[in-house]
Amino acid sequence: MHRFDLSNLQHVFFAQPNKFQYTESHTESQLQVQARQRVSKNGNILVTGATGFIGSHLVEKLLADGLRVRCIVRPGRTVGTWIDGLPLDVVEADLTASTSLDAAFENVDTVIHVAGVTKAKRERDYMHGNVDATSSLLRAAGRAGVRRFTFISSQTVAGPSPDGRPLTEDDPCRPLTAYARSKRECELMCLDAATSIPMTIIRPSAVYGPRDRDTLEMFRWVRYGIRPVIGSADKTLSLVHVRDLVEGIFAATFDNRGAGRLYFVADSEPYRFDNIIEALSRVMNKQPVAIHFPSGLLFTVAAIVQGVSFFGTRPAVLSIDKARDMIQSHWVCNPNRIAQEIGFRSILRVSEGFQETYDWYRANRWL
Repeated sequence: MHRFDLSNLQHVFFAQPNKFQYTESHTESQLQVQARQRVSKNGNILVTGATGFIGSHLVEKLLADGLRVRCIVRPGRTVGTWIDGLPLDVVEADLTASTSLDAAFENVDTVIHVAGVTKAKRERDYMHGNVDATSSLLRAAGRAGVRRFTFISSQTVAGPSPDGRPLTEDDPCRPLTAYARSKRECELMCLDAATSIPMTIIRPSAVYGPRDRDTLEMFRWVRYGIRPVIGSADKTLSLVHVRDLVEGIFAATFDNRGAGRLYFVADSEPYRFDNIIEALSRVMNKQPVAIHFPSGLLFTVAAIVQGVSFFGTRPAVLSIDKARDMIQSHWVCNPNRIAQEIGFRSILRVSEGFQETYDWYRANRWL
């Protein structure tokens, strides 16, 4: 089997405000050729969460590699702006109702499960949207006899590092929040199913890039001239650009060595939070002033916002769980396993990634 190095892959960003095109160098590994031919002949790639931030970039990558893509959307929903007009098959189905998924799994060879509930009012909502949906998909995948299932989990499952050492896949999991606990439950179900379905689990670090609304908040702080200091001044963080992430998902899914494995996907080294803000400031040509937000104040505001949200229709923008995440000193992970086993390494420098993201935010009037 040939080892492939994604440093040979080139990403090209075109001027269309909502579409990205993935192109490859002329040097292509035999593994990639075989993987594409196998899937294009034998079945579709089923992607959940295709209309979202990560899923839409993944769909573009898969299509660029000549694969047949099918995506699931909730009944009555459209595919949205980002993948509208792309040559893919769209099926309406309820992810939490396993029997409704059988049509979506027809002639499906590979499943990449990206969809997930990231914000909810109650823990049971996370469990329904994440655990119940994953359980339904696994049952449908078993009935359909799929050849590969990749589950996109989260670094938050592992929890923060207590001492700043980047966590590995072998470290015990210490999920802090309802979201993280629900994703851990999903991982355990996937591990159980791995006895009958070749399974890969991906834990992305914090993901940024065009179309991301979470990172947008950091850009807004800097635009307003604020350098937020929350918790420790020595805070460290693992990051990955969304296009590097989808290359990692692709690499792990279509390499037989990725079957039965769990991988962190992140840039090779963590970043100091100060350095992240400095990089944003250079991109935006700003000189923000450091403002310290005491943990007690943060939790007080979070409790108020969360309480008010129970009377509305949407989850709180700032919840107690979110505050708990924000005060941690070290959200860091070690991506060496995926590099050593299948040769994948992220290649996009954070300065380039922030510039591209900032340009996209401005072009789409998010900033």
